[in-house]
Amino acid sequence: MTRIWAMLVVSAVVMLTIFPLGGCARLSLAPTATIASTHPPAVTEETMDVPTALPVVSPTSAEPLLYIVQEGDTLGAIAQTCGVSVEGLIAANDLVNPDALAVGQTLVVPLGGSYTPTDAPSTESPPEPVSTPTPLPTLLPTLTPSVPPLIEIGQVLGSGNVMAEVVVVRNRGGVVSLEGWTLADAQGNIFYFPALVLFTDAEVRVHSTAGSSTPRDLYWGRANPAWNGGELITLRDVAGEVVDTYIAP
Repeated sequence: MTRIWAMLVVSAVVMLTIFPLGGCARLSLAPTATIASTHPPAVTEETMDVPTALPVVSPTSAEPLLYIVQEGDTLGAIAQTCGVSVEGLIAANDLVNPDALAVGQTLVVPLGGSYTPTDAPSTESPPEPVSTPTPLPTLLPTLTPSVPPLIEIGQVLGSGNVMAEVVVVRNRGGVVSLEGWTLADAQGNIFYFPALVLFTDAEVRVHSTAGSSTPRDLYWGRANPAWNGGELITLRDVAGEVVDTYIAP
């Protein structure tokens, strides 16, 4: 019995050493520390931003050339000076009667061929495309061959008086350019028409005296009269063909 009690005492001492009185031994786990990565997150297709496209700036078109009508200017002379066609000037400026140019009038000179005014952008939806394009109407007048009775000498006034001599040339047909045409008599007096476009039902007056020419009145610059009463005045085109004749009164 003594040995048994001794063994029990030793066992009790060992148990008290491992498990002290007043509670149970607990294993406390420290919280896991979070370590921040020094490397940036991987870029994936989902996180990668697509760069925004930069706007494309369209170049601004050059302003059209403007011409101020001077005294003595004609539409043909302006077109020749600016290197454009008479028809282009007519279309660009919507001229109803180009023979009636006014001093100080501003003309738009269509550089590069034609001029189209810039309109505000339309908010309407574009029209549906068509299979066959519709031909546009002709905006410019078509030059008509100058054959009688389209161009004629309508009247001769003041023959024999240089200050009063006037030959009236009328257009009874289509639009005609008179550049290079002539008025002449048998004595060799010849007037050469400058660059001038004569429209339907328009007329131009050729004065023998000096003065400042306009689309309606041309001045020869003579000191003596050119036409005598009873002589034949002949109008010829640029090819030298006789267009009309008139006997001065």
